[in-house]
Amino acid sequence: MSFYFVYLRLDWLWSLNLFALILLNFLEKPLWCRKDALQACDQRDLYFLGQLPYFSTTESLIYEGLTLVILVMDIFCPLSYEGLNIFWRSTTNKLKILLLFILACDILVFAFSSQPFRLAPYIRVVFLIMTIRELRMCAITLAGLIGTYLNVLALSLLFLLFASWLAYVTFEDTPQGKTIFTSYGVTLYQMFVLFTTSNNPDVWVPAYKISRWYSLFFIVYVLLGVYFLTNLILAVIYDSFKEQFAKQLVQVDSIRKNILQKAFDLIDTNNRGYLDREQCISLLNELNKYRSLPKTSREDFELIFAELDRSGDFKVTSEEFADLCNTIAIKFQKEPPPSYLEKFPFYHSPLCGRLKSFVRSRVFEYIIVFVLLINLVAVIIETTLDIENSSSQETWQEVEFFLGWIYVAEMALKIFSLGFGAYWMEGQNKFDFVLTWTIFIGETLTFAFPSKLPFLSNGEWIRYLLLGRVLRLTRILLQVQRFRAFVATFFTLMSSLMPYLGIVFCVLCMYCSLGLQIFGGIVYAGNPTLEETDLFNNDYLLFNFNDYPSGMVTLFNLLVMGNWQVWMESYWQLTGSSWSLIYFVSFYLISILLLLNLIVAFVLEAFFAEMELEKGEEVDIQNSTSGGIKKRRSMRVRSKGTMVDILLHHMLSNELDGSQNS
Repeated sequence: MSFYFVYLRLDWLWSLNLFALILLNFLEKPLWCRKDALQACDQRDLYFLGQLPYFSTTESLIYEGLTLVILVMDIFCPLSYEGLNIFWRSTTNKLKILLLFILACDILVFAFSSQPFRLAPYIRVVFLIMTIRELRMCAITLAGLIGTYLNVLALSLLFLLFASWLAYVTFEDTPQGKTIFTSYGVTLYQMFVLFTTSNNPDVWVPAYKISRWYSLFFIVYVLLGVYFLTNLILAVIYDSFKEQFAKQLVQVDSIRKNILQKAFDLIDTNNRGYLDREQCISLLNELNKYRSLPKTSREDFELIFAELDRSGDFKVTSEEFADLCNTIAIKFQKEPPPSYLEKFPFYHSPLCGRLKSFVRSRVFEYIIVFVLLINLVAVIIETTLDIENSSSQETWQEVEFFLGWIYVAEMALKIFSLGFGAYWMEGQNKFDFVLTWTIFIGETLTFAFPSKLPFLSNGEWIRYLLLGRVLRLTRILLQVQRFRAFVATFFTLMSSLMPYLGIVFCVLCMYCSLGLQIFGGIVYAGNPTLEETDLFNNDYLLFNFNDYPSGMVTLFNLLVMGNWQVWMESYWQLTGSSWSLIYFVSFYLISILLLLNLIVAFVLEAFFAEMELEKGEEVDIQNSTSGGIKKRRSMRVRSKGTMVDILLHHMLSNELDGSQNS
């Protein structure tokens, strides 16, 4: 077991190595530089390259060698505590070893020869997916959608083929057919772009000039394609996605249940059918040695045992023990320590009592909100004067300085009334504390030493303070209960959404590597073909595939569907091959039509599910008649992982019931 703990302690190294692998994609010199000209990548303005530095070939090989060694250690270290049989039973381990071998061969080939193609950039991304469990589960879920997705794509293709044929025949002898729909292939391409609405209404302007009635054809096509067929695709795909995701959750829950049952049987040495307090505390003490598990203080051992012991008989049965994973993830908030001022008699005087009651009252909050509104007006005026470079700005800076003293006084009064421990337990108070002191110290130094400190005499420092003041105004929004609930829901959704955003990032990395190897180096100043493209006409030359950073920015522009046909048509002209269209069309089908639509649907359903959970918790608290229960519930804080797990199970409750029954 000692090897296992060593492996866990080196988790930071394995994570850092994954980051280093992805970072290498951004820093290594593009392959076309080695192929075409030794100094090509040194002429950044000529090739419109990014601003990140490049590794030389030697530096790149040393960097890759180090990451490869760490990767070998990461993959084979589990052999020391798992043994060969258990290690080799894992399909993930087998795939990692295969990819490791391919990566090593690719590095050797790269060291001794110059090839226009490498597998290493793709393998690095695959290692990232296979190592991070959430990404791996997400990839497996998406793989289960392939069959369903291909079926609905076939339906969409039939619709597109028929609509394109109908458009080609209808407008064959019209200016529309002579200028835009010149052949069936061109018509198919233009109708596909219209399916994404990127060339609407430009593509049918010639027909509209001849007859206004022609607009009906394109309106019906867009309505059927964009607002019916696309949403039908989304509905079918998302339904299949939830089904696949539910299967993954059922499998995870089943594995967790079996492992916990085995652990329960091992601890219950006397076969009593329950665990007592001493056994549970001994278990929690051992679990603290595992770095991958939440740390539990000894003070919380009793609280965790009480959470597990739902029956209150000081015995934890196997059914109660099955909730161990969620229970140890709970963070129990401690009672705030008494104020340091409690020991002074004046703190308990009637005058101090009235002051503390006033600070805790709604009237005090309304006064601070009023000050914040005045601050808002001051910031607006100061911003306007800053844009106009008016000398009157200094007067409003003095007003801001005075308001800063009010915020300091507010902070001091709250700490005086609540005690620093109780004050610091609130996240909003932490935000106010840091922001208030940062702005106050900055403003004080600016007014006290305007010329002695060069940094403070710089006009940009005033703008930084202005940004801080705008951040302070977010407190106005936090006074609204609905907004606070929205912010809390947003952070929960972000946690559940991160694996899918991670998959989108990995897809972008894959396509960026492919784009560099296909289109790298063909966009450069002086290219006569380039001047005839829309990239040149729209001043999009910096958005290219000449290096990795530029490629990632370009793919982001394609992802948000901003004039994406400009890049597709321009690279078609630059390469002189219609095969380049496959790159952009496949990116649209995978990244936008599939992944982004899934994310949008997931966010919508997750948001409503989270709001239902919050309403349910409010009802539970209101129905709790015991003050002890209220207090106990208010002192519990679930971890992000637990909240995400609860959210997913609530979202997929119907699918989970169906999977379990089947």
